Amino acid sequence: MGRNWIRSFAGSVSFLLGVAGLALWRWKRARLEELAAGSELVTTDQGLIEVARQGSGFPVLVLHGDPGGYDQGLHVAETMFEDDFEIIAPSRPGYLRTPLDDNRSFGDQAALFVALLDELGIEQALVVGLSGGGPTALQLAAEYPERVSGLILGSAITTEFDERIFDTGNPVVDYVLTSTPILDVRSGLFALLHRFAPNYLIKAIHSEVSTLEGEELDKYVEFIRTTPEHRKQSLNVVQTLRPVSARIDGTLNDEHWFRRLPLVEYEAIDCPVLVVHGRFDAAVPLSQAEFVAQTLADVEFLRLDTDHLAWIGPDAERGGRKVREFAESVAETVDSTG
Repeated sequence: MGRNWIRSFAGSVSFLLGVAGLALWRWKRARLEELAAGSELVTTDQGLIEVARQGSGFPVLVLHGDPGGYDQGLHVAETMFEDDFEIIAPSRPGYLRTPLDDNRSFGDQAALFVALLDELGIEQALVVGLSGGGPTALQLAAEYPERVSGLILGSAITTEFDERIFDTGNPVVDYVLTSTPILDVRSGLFALLHRFAPNYLIKAIHSEVSTLEGEELDKYVEFIRTTPEHRKQSLNVVQTLRPVSARIDGTLNDEHWFRRLPLVEYEAIDCPVLVVHGRFDAAVPLSQAEFVAQTLADVEFLRLDTDHLAWIGPDAERGGRKVREFAESVAETVDSTG
């Protein structure tokens, strides 16, 4: 009888694991199909690149963070820019459908984005570097000044940064952490939280990227939970991180190159620059913004009372207004001199 019970229990567990595995596989397939439907693949002389475009008007090239993809660029841009700007949101190499190939360094990536602008027939663009997209944005502005009309750095990495989300230095641990099954299970758990425990997920997200603690953190999160626009943005940003297995190659590559920054002379950048960073940013310290603000010549530096997700929170609207003013000023300057 004991053996029958054990067999029955083992069979039940195997069945449940099989059902869960099938559900996870279906979720991932549906998510990847949804992402593919929202973008296009463009062949350039520097390689293949995935990109999504939205709106019309003055071009804005938005470079996402890590992990991320074109969807993250669109998500942030939608909170910052009106319809009279054309948002160009590529997936950086190693993210979603843009292959890593030989475009590993931030210099290689800058060349790829210039080739993308060539294919799209765009002479100049306002470039936005978000978080881990900051180094490539800076490289673009320094090496291709004729293609960059202005630069916005949002919660951006700008100098040497030893980020080890997945690259722990232990080959055994790294192999496990970055294996597709483990990454997909993590992504699936976040999808479940998104659906069944959104308040918990919002708290978890902002706890991870904020230096605030205790009552201050609770008050900050409560504002986001109870403000429909910010609540929606917080939940949507999680979607731009999953599935991680489709974004891991780019993330690992970024972590490698972050430790070698800076890779270009920032003093060479002569376009107008806006640096926006949260005082409570635990993911990318405020010192990263202070470094580049002290280095560049034509720079405005806006400190917000926000965490790493600077477009979300009680002080986010002030940042949004400044971004829009800056973008409109850059567009007007180009129009008047073009």
